[in-house]
Amino acid sequence: MTPGSTPAACAALLRRDLTLAWRRRGDIAMPVLYAVIVTTLFPFAIGPEPALLARIAGGVVFVIVLLAILLSLDHLFRGDIDDGSMELLMLAPQPLALLVGMKILAHWITSSLPLIVVAPVLASMLKLPPEAMPVLVIALLLSTPLLCLLGAVLVALTAGSKRSGMLLALMLLPLCVPVVIFAAGALAAAQEGLSWVAPIAWLGAGLAMALVLAPLACAAALRIAMDT
Repeated sequence: MTPGSTPAACAALLRRDLTLAWRRRGDIAMPVLYAVIVTTLFPFAIGPEPALLARIAGGVVFVIVLLAILLSLDHLFRGDIDDGSMELLMLAPQPLALLVGMKILAHWITSSLPLIVVAPVLASMLKLPPEAMPVLVIALLLSTPLLCLLGAVLVALTAGSKRSGMLLALMLLPLCVPVVIFAAGALAAAQEGLSWVAPIAWLGAGLAMALVLAPLACAAALRIAMDT
């Protein structure tokens, strides 16, 4: 890659964000620890019956992953705004939407990818049938980046607010309902031996649209927030 080119700048920004996240390894482990604790408590709360746990396993795992992602979402652009890095990104010759997309990718790698890795373990704790595990992983691979992209847009819209955590949760949760419904629906269909392709296709279509539109919306919202 040519130094100063757009691919080189995107790769450098991705490497920078991953390095900063690795220096704060406790922040990466916190969503995973939260997911493990909540999953462990469910059998104690509703009973250890395998049939009951298997029936609710899909919805429980997706809701836990959603809430775990929400824990770290508020800090997506906060550090760059506080230390002045966001102004430098806006002044860079590269498109801001691409640079923001790299930051969202880094956030997904550090916050969601560990959850996807431990999700089969969490689902097995809730007695999810082994034949449904591949559908769980596919649904998470599609739904988690979609949730991160939707959340990034809302984080950019509330970037000018000092206390945006509650506002972010109130705005994001309604948008996440269709994602959770399709993901849990695909898993429920796989458990019943039905076709799960249609819900996965809807998730893929939503992710494709979000990959194109969300970085553009984030860039526009950040410019508005930084100008105010």
